[in-house]
Amino acid sequence: MITKTAPKRRDAFFLLWGFVLWLAATAAFHLFGDWLIEAGNGPKNAISFLVAVPVILGCTLPMYALRGIPPSERLRSAVCIALPGMLLDALSLPFHRTVFPVLADDSIPLLAAWLLWAYSLIIASGWRGNR
Repeated sequence: MITKTAPKRRDAFFLLWGFVLWLAATAAFHLFGDWLIEAGNGPKNAISFLVAVPVILGCTLPMYALRGIPPSERLRSAVCIALPGMLLDALSLPFHRTVFPVLADDSIPLLAAWLLWAYSLIIASGWRGNR
């Protein structure tokens, strides 16, 4: 069902959705980070980066459609999705030994790169429909 919402409610929804996605990704890397990325393991890392593309698109594009977001306003919604995670990861990465205990210290820069990649994909999903 397509619903059109006021901009403030829409922003709040996408901020909350961004928080939920951040929580899910943080939990995944907390529990399975060593399976997802590993310094020095190029094939595993390439797969993680590539798999992020359909996962991110699957978490963003359908939400724009379900919420009735016109293409001209998708970039704003994409920023609202990315913002909570970007802010929270600025806090979680300095405490990586606690937040991501299964990751080796030499894998943390790779995790940071993966996070930048994921947030870039989220923001790019807003541009995709903004032609």
